[in-house]
Amino acid sequence: MPDQTKVVVVNTTPLIALTAATGNLDVLRYLYSKVVVPYEVAKEIRAGGRDAFGIEVFEQAS
Repeated sequence: MPDQTKVVVVNTTPLIALTAATGNLDVLRYLYSKVVVPYEVAKEIRAGGRDAFGIEVFEQAS
């Protein structure tokens, strides 16, 4: 169970790296009570379109 006070703001690189290493973003849920993905980061991840690497994992985690 994550500590209720732990909040993280992530950028694109850690999201892509976690997806490549583990195939999901579940570790963020275990470590943090709240994960903030700024609009610009979400836009950058989605810029590659529906076939971009990690987009499915990102959308499922959203």
